[in-house]
Amino acid sequence: MEKLKVNIYDYTDDELISEMKKAYLACPQAIKYCNDLNIPSAKIDENIVKIFDFVCDINYCNKCPGIKKCKKQNPLLCTKIIYSQGEIDRQLVPCKELLKQIAFQNQFLVRDFEEDWLDSTLRSIDRNNGRDKALERYSKFIKEKDNGWIYLTGGKNSGRSYFAAALTANSARRERGPICFLNSTLRLRELFDLGYGKKKEEFDKKLDLYSNVPILVLDDFGNEFKNDFVRDAILFPILNNRAGKRLFTIFTSDFTVEEIETLYSNTKAGAIRAKQISKLISNMAGNEINLGDISIY
Repeated sequence: MEKLKVNIYDYTDDELISEMKKAYLACPQAIKYCNDLNIPSAKIDENIVKIFDFVCDINYCNKCPGIKKCKKQNPLLCTKIIYSQGEIDRQLVPCKELLKQIAFQNQFLVRDFEEDWLDSTLRSIDRNNGRDKALERYSKFIKEKDNGWIYLTGGKNSGRSYFAAALTANSARRERGPICFLNSTLRLRELFDLGYGKKKEEFDKKLDLYSNVPILVLDDFGNEFKNDFVRDAILFPILNNRAGKRLFTIFTSDFTVEEIETLYSNTKAGAIRAKQISKLISNMAGNEINLGDISIY
């Protein structure tokens, strides 16, 4: 691990050394840490410059301004004191907030939305009747482990995708994932290309992931490329498996569930399968939730 760059101090300046010692004695966290390592007082005095860097890091991090505003010399890294064979040294380790952020982001196995939306919260959502209904359903998932689905419609600029991103970000913070947030146009076409290209192993792997991931979002649902293979070998198996296992699923769409059925009913046989798909969604999600047509996001 990268060693901390040593600040240049005047080691003969007794007054400065004295201030460093005072800073150490005024920092209970640093004292406890050094005591836990069984560092003798004499060793602390000999290495007070290294200890002082450690104290400064502790004091800064105790008033953490947030990951994006960290202005330390080594942002998002913390000084760690090492004591081995009678010698004191320093190392840099990732800060706790960075590790929390990494764990949060790792909840998303697939994330087809912009990075800024990771900062979205339920409080950042403008409220209206449709959003209140959706939040009520989501609350049942969080508090009651009710995995009923959510189907969001509304105008193109009504914030459907942002709303779904806020819900999944909240779920990630609660460690309710893993999560796949899919752009339907992109990901269903990707699966079709894998299946059509006879890349069975990769196709099966992705299909299994989307079928079994604890939280799935099908964003912009209904605008994907459609044919018999997409309907019968991709979409139906995913939704049928998720319904059978009651896995939480969110849809955002320009279309109602009835219109989705029509879009996938290109033949008589296809109409039967399309009806199965619409029934699966309706049974699991109930009525669509319309977020309106106001351009907000």
